[in-house]
Amino acid sequence: MRKRRTTRGAAFGGIVKSILQFYTDDGPRLKISPNVVLIMSIGFIGFVAILHLMGKLYFIYKEA
Repeated sequence: MRKRRTTRGAAFGGIVKSILQFYTDDGPRLKISPNVVLIMSIGFIGFVAILHLMGKLYFIYKEA
């Protein structure tokens, strides 16, 4: 009996290989640690919240 070849392993291996290329240190791109990304995200959310509050206060003072 001949053994049947499946392409499933090769297909998933190719996908995993391409995904792992994003996480290697070989690329010539900007390297940012997860802590910096978290701090920048929280800062951006805070900045948008402050702008939202300033817009509300400006609208209240403009009506009075």
